[in-house]
Amino acid sequence: MKARNRRHRIMIEVRTTASDGYGGEVETWANYAPEYAAVYYGTGSEQREAAQQGGSQSASFEVLSNSKTRAVSVIDHRIAFDGGIWNITAAHDLDNGGRRLTAVRAAA
Repeated sequence: MKARNRRHRIMIEVRTTASDGYGGEVETWANYAPEYAAVYYGTGSEQREAAQQGGSQSASFEVLSNSKTRAVSVIDHRIAFDGGIWNITAAHDLDNGGRRLTAVRAAA
């Protein structure tokens, strides 16, 4: 995986719990792994379909494969990028030493 393609800084966040001050717990998100990523937005047809179905946008984030990125799951992790939150829908290894995280950002 070529470094020049990974020019966007993303933050992978992990779901965690914190005390609410009353003895209970609330779900929160904590920074997990800052990474440089190559970002590939969905095709034009995907973008048009998303606009018709509720305004979401898809993208693939390609990062280096390391112990933290290999541990990313679709349930307990998300990506903060470009002023938005991206919910991870798929994660898999690439042949070039990278890892692809596919995610969707819902329109605000």
